[in-house]
Amino acid sequence: MWKFCLNSLFREYAWQFFRRVALPHPLKTTKAVIGSGALDFSGDMTAVSPEGSGRGLEGARSIVGIGFCLKPINPPCPSGRPNHDCHYLENLLHSGVSDIPVPCRQCAIREIGIMTLRTGAAFYIMTSAKEILLDVFAPALDEGRFSSGLFVLCRYSLRPFAVGLLASGMRGWLFPFESGDCQDYRTWLRADRGIKEEQTGIDEPNQRKIRGLLRDAAKEPLPATQFERRGNVLYGRMAAGKPSERTETAESHGCAANETR
Repeated sequence: MWKFCLNSLFREYAWQFFRRVALPHPLKTTKAVIGSGALDFSGDMTAVSPEGSGRGLEGARSIVGIGFCLKPINPPCPSGRPNHDCHYLENLLHSGVSDIPVPCRQCAIREIGIMTLRTGAAFYIMTSAKEILLDVFAPALDEGRFSSGLFVLCRYSLRPFAVGLLASGMRGWLFPFESGDCQDYRTWLRADRGIKEEQTGIDEPNQRKIRGLLRDAAKEPLPATQFERRGNVLYGRMAAGKPSERTETAESHGCAANETR
């Protein structure tokens, strides 16, 4: 991780992290670096938990973050790739449209987003390190907006990401991509700038674990029936005049992350 930090020293996100997190909270940051260094990221999933934190996703105080590189390439995502947008989740989920666009039918982001809605958690398509800091870590640290999260990202960035989680007081479940992910700093930096030609994929064991965590966190009655975008993050809300409306579930369609590769 120290090589990653040295390579990032003169990048804007490094200075933003220092200004927003490390400088005002030096003790938390030091503990976060030490805690991240002790974690084993070689497995299929890594649980990150600050001392004294609870268990499980916590509804509105949780967030599910997915790398933009899961977006389909062929046929291409209607929302484009290096952005926070999801045409289906933002516009079509409760529009009454029955014909799902071809790129969306086997999209892992769509499937995980539908399951997230049933938990009451926020949903976030991750792009750059700086925006993750400003959209997730800083609000968690400054306002207590998020206390837990489930995140899918490249294995190369798991340890630095865990530092951000721990420093902001969040617990989380980190799932690495199985294919198409960044293997070194050069490819990671290109993806951080929105340059990513490969589509990533999630393996079947991790798909099952993700489904299980989201299924366990699902609430009845439904806490939300559609997403509302605030800034770069999607938050659940009830549709006006439709308190009993049910969302379509990932169980009925199958979490098709393995077919996005």
